[in-house]
Amino acid sequence: MPYPYIMFIALLAVLTALLLFTWQQLKKSRQLSNALQDNLAHARNELNLHEQQANEMKYDMTQLRIQLSGLKVSVNQLSQYQHVLDIEKYVITRRLQADSFIELTKMNAEIMLNEIKEQIAQVKDFLTAHQHTTQAYIEQKAQEKLKAYWGQAQALQERDDIMQALERKINGYQQHYFAPIQHLQKQLIDGYSGSDAAQHLLLLRAQIQEANHAGRVAECHYLDENRCQAAIALVALVFNAKADLYLSLLNGENVGQLLQELRDDYQLINFHGNHFSHVQLHESYLNLRLEELKFMALMQEAPDRQTLEQDEAC
Repeated sequence: MPYPYIMFIALLAVLTALLLFTWQQLKKSRQLSNALQDNLAHARNELNLHEQQANEMKYDMTQLRIQLSGLKVSVNQLSQYQHVLDIEKYVITRRLQADSFIELTKMNAEIMLNEIKEQIAQVKDFLTAHQHTTQAYIEQKAQEKLKAYWGQAQALQERDDIMQALERKINGYQQHYFAPIQHLQKQLIDGYSGSDAAQHLLLLRAQIQEANHAGRVAECHYLDENRCQAAIALVALVFNAKADLYLSLLNGENVGQLLQELRDDYQLINFHGNHFSHVQLHESYLNLRLEELKFMALMQEAPDRQTLEQDEAC
């Protein structure tokens, strides 16, 4: 099975695991939200029960009022009898007791109703806060997982590039790296004159020399300045030797192969440099040497190739 296909399957498996983890977190959050909703429904049922009790109390008060009315009728009927004054006192006492009971019932009902409303409001606030907190936590964890998987994917891609470069160095470069010089000429300097191409090549070489003199070819993470400069000089020497070799081997047929070989050398030198001396070539310097190689190939095919030699002699 091809190695890139294995890498694709591995990345797909990693992303599937991430989605499964996120789905499980959301499922737990929904379960907690459902439990809180059940508590809210229970509180509402208690409120309905208390309201039902209040209605029953109202019914009892109505019955007491009816009894009171009946007692008043009885008192009126018996008011002519002076010897039954104790009955009237009894009725008054019962009336006061009934009024007190009614007022106490109202107060208890209002207090209970306010407490239930406060509990419902607290449950709603908790549900809202928990939902926001859970959502933010899940998103944060998902982003952290994605960053970690993306870093692993980049490392695997870099390792795959290095493996392909090694395979090309071992097995050789096939025909698909052939780049016709006419295609390269149209791609780079369509509309240029030979003199323009020569001037551009001179400018490239000046930039290459300046980068070498200024130490912008590579970077090193050694704390010791002397070791750092020595490592950069060694890596620059190896890479420049490769680039100069490809310039000497250049002809109208192998420019595509030499460009790929220089890119592979860049990958392999950086791989070994990072492991043994913590030094890395700059990609900008690679691009300068690649462009130099391309324009040198164009100059070999230019009708006024001698322009570059005359400018260098001056």
